[in-house]
Amino acid sequence: MKQEKKYFDLLQVFRGIASLLVVIHHTYASFAHYHHLNNKIAHFIAGVGKLGVDFFFVLSGFIIAYTTYQFRDQTSYLKKYVFNRVIRIYIPYLPVGIAMLLLYYWFPSISNSDRSVSLITSLFLVPHGNPALSVAWTLVFEMFFYIIYSLNFFSRKCWYIALAVWITGIVGRAVSGITFDNAFLNLIFNLYNLEFILGVFTAYLVRSQVFTKANYWSFIIPTGIFVVFLVMKYTSFNLFPFSQNLIFALAAAGLVWVGTVAFTKKINEKNIWMMLGNSSYSLYLLHNPLQSFLVRLVPSVNIQILIMLQFLAVVFLCCVISYVYYLIFEKHLMNFVKKKFQNV
Repeated sequence: MKQEKKYFDLLQVFRGIASLLVVIHHTYASFAHYHHLNNKIAHFIAGVGKLGVDFFFVLSGFIIAYTTYQFRDQTSYLKKYVFNRVIRIYIPYLPVGIAMLLLYYWFPSISNSDRSVSLITSLFLVPHGNPALSVAWTLVFEMFFYIIYSLNFFSRKCWYIALAVWITGIVGRAVSGITFDNAFLNLIFNLYNLEFILGVFTAYLVRSQVFTKANYWSFIIPTGIFVVFLVMKYTSFNLFPFSQNLIFALAAAGLVWVGTVAFTKKINEKNIWMMLGNSSYSLYLLHNPLQSFLVRLVPSVNIQILIMLQFLAVVFLCCVISYVYYLIFEKHLMNFVKKKFQNV
């Protein structure tokens, strides 16, 4: 009997929802500042939206570990791995990153803060200072994780040892409260890295086929963890600093598992959530400069329902413009570069 092909399209849907939540987070903050938007539900959703980044970190760890699982201990795969990761991050990023860098140098007053900008970080995504594109701080974490994970292709054993040392260092620093003046050390031992690692463990769990069939617990456990997070968020309760992020990351890991084991059906590419998921990286890159620009064009009104409609219109425009950018830079240009240079 022919085995049914599995699709992980639900992960794209989750990615789309997470990216939309990040857009809502930043856009709501701008509307609250410039137009005094005051909506309790939107405010709460915007607060949750900040943690869309945590979902991306978990998903990134999962995707890298899952898709390269069969290439462990194979140095011959390293070249392809580096090529794929570099073009995946830099081709969509550089046009936006360079544009923001030029804007900061030509019009320093575009920022409402005294935020200094690092040329090195903006161009190369290394820990040196603030990137011109504010959300690019997450890409610095992404690139660092990709570098660390490359150990897996040299020696699985070395990777496991490095992973154990890394986790110990991150937790040890958090417990001891040690602070570093060095940007690179702050990056290495940052708690956000635990979310990438959680994604890696989820991928290994799926690949090992320990739990291959979904049951009601598959949905109850992630949902229960997510409810705990929502209660913590609503009541502003923290077990310890970063606890809300980690609880959310656990729920995200559960959802990723559900998306790879419990639901493996093909979803239509024209589904609105699939379109949003496919363009999520472009949306993540573009939304902040876009919404910052658009919110200044919106006419001021004193009626909250009208301000709310303006807010929704800006979120919608960010999604549409980002989808066009995705078609140009991710779907077409990136595929062209892959075909042109993959075998060079």
